[in-house]
Amino acid sequence: MRSNLKITGLLLATMSVVACGGGTAKSGLGKGTTPPPPPESIKSENAEPGKEVAKREISKEASNDYAQAAQYFAQTDKAGWNESACKQSADKFASVVRSHSTLVEAQFMVGLSFHRCNMLEDAEKAYQTAIRMKANHGLSLSNLGELYYRAGKVDAAKQYWESAIKANGKLVAARNNVASMQLEQMRKINNPKDPTWKKLEEDARFNLSNVLGVDSENVKAYTLYGLVYMEGWQQNKNRLDLAKLLLDEAKKRNEKYAPLQNAYGLYFMRRNSLNEALQHFNSAVEADSKFVEARINVGLTTLNFRKYDMAKEQFSKAVELQPKAYDAFIGLGVALRGLKDYDGAEAQYKKALAIDGKRGDAYYNLAVLYASFRANKTDFKQQPDVYRKGKEYFQQFIAKGGDPADIAEAKIQVTTIDKTIALIEATIKAQANQPPPPAAPPAAPPAAPPAK
Repeated sequence: MRSNLKITGLLLATMSVVACGGGTAKSGLGKGTTPPPPPESIKSENAEPGKEVAKREISKEASNDYAQAAQYFAQTDKAGWNESACKQSADKFASVVRSHSTLVEAQFMVGLSFHRCNMLEDAEKAYQTAIRMKANHGLSLSNLGELYYRAGKVDAAKQYWESAIKANGKLVAARNNVASMQLEQMRKINNPKDPTWKKLEEDARFNLSNVLGVDSENVKAYTLYGLVYMEGWQQNKNRLDLAKLLLDEAKKRNEKYAPLQNAYGLYFMRRNSLNEALQHFNSAVEADSKFVEARINVGLTTLNFRKYDMAKEQFSKAVELQPKAYDAFIGLGVALRGLKDYDGAEAQYKKALAIDGKRGDAYYNLAVLYASFRANKTDFKQQPDVYRKGKEYFQQFIAKGGDPADIAEAKIQVTTIDKTIALIEATIKAQANQPPPPAAPPAAPPAAPPAK
C-alpha cells in the first residue's frame, strides 16, 4: 500500500507584499467572519489613451515629512523588523497622515509597517482606511487581497486583486497573485482537457505576460509562468521544456529566489531526477528557512529515500512554522511510521483530521497504519478488530472522493481486508474446534538392574 501523499508546488510563498510605494469596526480575517467588499465604483489610476494624468499637488512640507518616515522604514527594512520597530514605523506614517490628511501613500505605509511584523489586523485596518481615503488605491487593494488570501478568504482575495488591477492595470503584485490563484485552481481540476482548466491557463498567462510587459525583470512572474507550463505535462511533455526555459529566465534575475528553487525541484521531480530535485528543495530552504512549502517538499523527497529521520526533522520544523499545515502533519506521520513510532504517527494523522476533515489523506494513512502495520504487531486473535478499524478508515477515505486511482486502490484493500479477516476467524474457529490432544502414555517403569 502507498501513502496518499504527493509532492506539490504549494503557492502561498509566491504571494507577496508590495514593498513600495482609523479602520474597520471588525476584522474580516478571523474564522467565520466575512471581509467587507472592495469599493463598488473604481476608476483606473492610469491615464486614458491620449490623455495625461492630472498633476497632483503635494506640498513641500508633506513631501519632507513623508520622506523622513520613509527613511526610517527603509533603514529598518535592511536592519530587520521586530514588533517595536513596526509600531514605531506605523506611528511615524500615521503622524504624517494626521498632518496631511489626503496623503494616502502615508496611510498605505502605516499598513505596510504593520504587515512587516504580521500584525495583520492592524495592517488590515490601515489599508481599509487608505481605500476610504482613495477608493482606487491599487497598492492597498492588492495588499488587502493578500491578507484575505492568507486568512483563507479566497473569494474576497480575488475580489480585491481584481479591483486592484482595475484601479491600476500595471500593478504587478496583484496580477502575480491572481495568476498564482489561477494556477492553484488548475491543479485542483488537474485535467488539461477541461474547458475551465484551459480558461484558467489562458487567464494566468495573460496576467503574467502583463507583468513582464511592465517589469521584464520580475523573477516571480517568470517562476509562476514556469509553474503554469508544468501543469498538464503528463499529456504533453513539451510543456516541461517550456517551463524550464522560463525558470532559466528567472534564474538569470535571481538564482537565490526561494520559490524559484522550489519550482526547479518540482521540475526535476517531473523528470524523475530525485537527487536533483532534493538539491533544489534544500536550496529553497537555505534561501528562506521559513519557506514551509520547500521544507515539506524536502521531507516528501527524503521519504522516497527512506531517510525517515531527515524527513521527520523537516516536517517537524514545518508544523512549528505553520501549525495548520495539513500536508506537513501527514508527512510527519509517515516519517514516524517509518521509524516504527505508530502511536506518534496516528497522533499526527488525527491532528491533520482536526485541521481539515474534508480531505481524505489522513483517513487513507490511518487505514494503512492499522491494516499494514498495527495488525501485524497485534495478538493473532485480536487482529480482526484491528483490520476492521483499517477497513473503516478506508471506507471513510472512499466516501470523501478524490483521485480515482487512489479510490480504486482503497476498494481493493477493503476486499483484501475482508478476506484476511475471514481467514483469521476461520483459523481461530478451527483451532477452537480441534479435539484435545490425547493423554500422554504413562511413563515406562525403570529397567531391572542387570543380573550379577
